[in-house]
Amino acid sequence: MSSIPSNLARVSGNMISSLLTSNLRRTNVDLFNVQEQIATGLRVNRPSDDASVVATINSLRRILEQDDQKLNNLAQAQGLIDTADFALGDVSNMLLEAQSIASSQVGIGSDADTRANQAQVIQAMLDELLRTANRELNGIYLFGGETSADDPFVSQAGGIRYVGARSDLVTDIGLGSTVGVNLNGADAFGALSARVQGDVDLDPDITAETRLVDVEGARGRGITLGTVNVNVDGANTQVDLRGADTVLDVANRLIDAITPANGAIIVSGSGMSIAALPGHTITISDIGQSFVAADLGIDLTADASASAVPVTVAGGDLDAHVTELTEVTAITAPFDTAGGLKVTNGALATVIDFSGAATVQDMINQVEAADVGVRLEISEDHKTLRLVNEISGTELSVGENAGGSTAGDLGLRTFGDNTLLSDFNFGRGVQTATGDDIQIHLHDGTDVFVDLSAAATVSDVVAAINAAGGGSVTATLAADGNGLVVNDLTVGGDSFVITDVGQSLAATDLGIRKNAGAAGALAGDDVAKERVDSLFTHLMMLRDGLLSNDERLITEAGGKISQDINTAASARAQMGVRSQRVAQQVVRTEELTLQNQSLLGEVRDADLNEAITRFVQLQQQLQANLLTGQQLLNMSLLDFLR
Repeated sequence: MSSIPSNLARVSGNMISSLLTSNLRRTNVDLFNVQEQIATGLRVNRPSDDASVVATINSLRRILEQDDQKLNNLAQAQGLIDTADFALGDVSNMLLEAQSIASSQVGIGSDADTRANQAQVIQAMLDELLRTANRELNGIYLFGGETSADDPFVSQAGGIRYVGARSDLVTDIGLGSTVGVNLNGADAFGALSARVQGDVDLDPDITAETRLVDVEGARGRGITLGTVNVNVDGANTQVDLRGADTVLDVANRLIDAITPANGAIIVSGSGMSIAALPGHTITISDIGQSFVAADLGIDLTADASASAVPVTVAGGDLDAHVTELTEVTAITAPFDTAGGLKVTNGALATVIDFSGAATVQDMINQVEAADVGVRLEISEDHKTLRLVNEISGTELSVGENAGGSTAGDLGLRTFGDNTLLSDFNFGRGVQTATGDDIQIHLHDGTDVFVDLSAAATVSDVVAAINAAGGGSVTATLAADGNGLVVNDLTVGGDSFVITDVGQSLAATDLGIRKNAGAAGALAGDDVAKERVDSLFTHLMMLRDGLLSNDERLITEAGGKISQDINTAASARAQMGVRSQRVAQQVVRTEELTLQNQSLLGEVRDADLNEAITRFVQLQQQLQANLLTGQQLLNMSLLDFLR
């Protein structure tokens, strides 16, 4: 408690007045601060009250704001997940009803009229499924993946095209973890095909601009950068390659150590080479247990010490990846850029040539610009290309154009030498039997029998027919489009006919069970077309089977829809797991929020009991100061003289 000290009895009146005023002012300020704490309930009301406490409060407030935003994000994520789960429930119910219709329309008790009526029901399901696939919540499509600008599913060419993303939209749920809040159409409905996988390793050459992250390395383990030793004529120099981004960066640093007067590093073909000029020896090696030079394929020696000409030693194959920036001219397996891909996707047909493409990205852009419902992509292993069909309900064929070889060169032909027979007829394959499978009746009246029991690919079929024909009959792939072409090289008056033998359906399943009559060449059908294995496709199959009164197609569609029911159940299970993760994170975030709010209260809020006690003390102090001041200021000269 402040008071006027007794030893000031014999001081001037001005000093007493000044000291009294100072004490009163300080007491009033303290009293005001305590009154403010009691009124606001806050320990500090401005930064000047306690800067360190204010900094702590601001930090806690930022954390609480982040928690609030996180809870908002989690609430929105929970809403999207729950809505998607509800939509998948509707899809499951539709599929169960469709499966029931397919089962009821097979066998005795169904006729063409009944099936035609049920086809209208399936069409209504298709329309509803399309609306369900395009559902959105707060501007976010439930089944569009990361795409949110337009409907992810659109009608095109008699089918349903998926134009959304292939990855899900994700949100941060804390601790560096994310969770998907919707599903992409490929996972939810199987809306993209996966069969047209390129089977040709493009194996691009290394260029100066090739990035080190885009190569497998000579050891197949990528590139580990560090320091290598460069020995030129016995003199060692350590070269630090850390931070190098491209092959050119590596070559330039090594050349600086070698110097052009002694040799060079040559970038060409599959990797780098060391060139030593006459009279010089250059060795590049790793230091200690590192594998930098080994990964770069240049852990070797070029010895021209006794040579009158330069000596060049080729390094290891760096196995460059195919990337969007890979130049077409760098592809090791040259392909026909002018012939083009002859693409037919339902009612859409075009020829895509790559004669103007400079990079793989240009090729991707040209396929997209063709707008036939397919996209060109680089495979996950960065060695091949693949075509993806985006339209459910259509049949995709990729063949050669007018004798070109583009599709085969890129390994993208749907009916090519390496196409598996098991992929024919949309996965039904080619049915063979024990013994001979195909009978070929020739113009000269002779018959050729072909056994395909050992055939697994188209090339096997061609080889088997040619071997059985003995020069009188040959088989080749169509020079334009797709299919097998069987040639009768004999002369005579009989018709050229190909039929199945016994229980075999090989000729039918290969598309060559035909009567060519007097013609010398029989062009088979394209029975290796690809279609998207999606819910939409299978419902369309069922609809078309009912309309055409095709019991076999109805049965096949029913089997596919049974698989779709499992797919929908798996998708719902996936959303259930996500919902559980979000719910758990909501609980954790709310608990942390309560803890932070409690901590903020301890730091920010005033202790009212303490404040009130302090207020009473200051009041008493103020009264004492005023009373003491009254007594001192009322003293006269006689009081001092006494």
